[in-house]
Amino acid sequence: MPVCFFGVYAFSLTRTTNFEPSSRTNGYGTHRCERFRDSVRDFIYIRCCVAQSQIVATAATPREGWHCRAVLMDRVLQCGTDIKNRQLESSRVSITESLSLLDRDIEQGQAARVHFQNENKNKSEKFIDMMYYMPSIDDYLINRIVASATAKTEIVDTGEEKSVTFSHVEISFPCDEADKYFENNKTMGFSIVQNSMVYFRLKSWRQEYIPIRIYVDAIIYAKLYQTCALLSMQNIRFDSFAMYAAILLPVEVLRRRTRQNHGTYCSKIITEVLQQFSIGGPLLASSVACQSTPSLLYMFLGGRSYAKRITARIPGA
Repeated sequence: MPVCFFGVYAFSLTRTTNFEPSSRTNGYGTHRCERFRDSVRDFIYIRCCVAQSQIVATAATPREGWHCRAVLMDRVLQCGTDIKNRQLESSRVSITESLSLLDRDIEQGQAARVHFQNENKNKSEKFIDMMYYMPSIDDYLINRIVASATAKTEIVDTGEEKSVTFSHVEISFPCDEADKYFENNKTMGFSIVQNSMVYFRLKSWRQEYIPIRIYVDAIIYAKLYQTCALLSMQNIRFDSFAMYAAILLPVEVLRRRTRQNHGTYCSKIITEVLQQFSIGGPLLASSVACQSTPSLLYMFLGGRSYAKRITARIPGA
């Protein structure tokens, strides 16, 4: 009788037991609780069937006992089949939910990236091109000497070492501060060359020029444009001594040479105006303008990995 009572109690427990998942669990946790509940219920049901089988086998005639035991065994086997089916279904549900969560995370990540790109696009509506001149083998001797004496070495994506040999640098503005683009594919170039003053004039670019494009805020672009225009009006002459001594003399000596009294040279004044408006990143910001060279400035602004050759050019000065 106690065994019979336990069987009836266990059978009723399988129909009334309910494991409610915590409200703090996610969808995956909920299905884990449901699988645990089903496993406990199936275990109790099987034990109940075995207990009932023993009771019937001992209380009835042998023939009836074997018949009841066979019926109950069929129930146990059917219960085992139901357990496997539920486990497979639970696995499919869990995998589906996991994939859904993964897709949602990917979509959220893409949305965040799109938002970040749009944010950058709004803040960087304009750009300037740093134009670096690489002299050819038949160029002026002075250009080849400067490029060779101030050459640097960089490692490209293939792992090879490439020489950086520039002799001149300029800033190119594709439009004015009012967003008006210039005719005939020309841009405003800011720099200085030997035997001249600091200039800011319309130019077209030969194929020897290699650009690095820098995106800047529209307000910064307008201020940089205006600053270059003002500097071109101050009759700042070329400082040959500072250019040739930039890689030889200590910085304490070079810093004594000012624009007003001694003049400047291309990479020095361009480094100064970029630093004035915090353009170029921390590497350029920490550099010393009076020791700058075109090749060194090229390295400070990213090197060959950010350089893009301008294919559509009009031959000119």
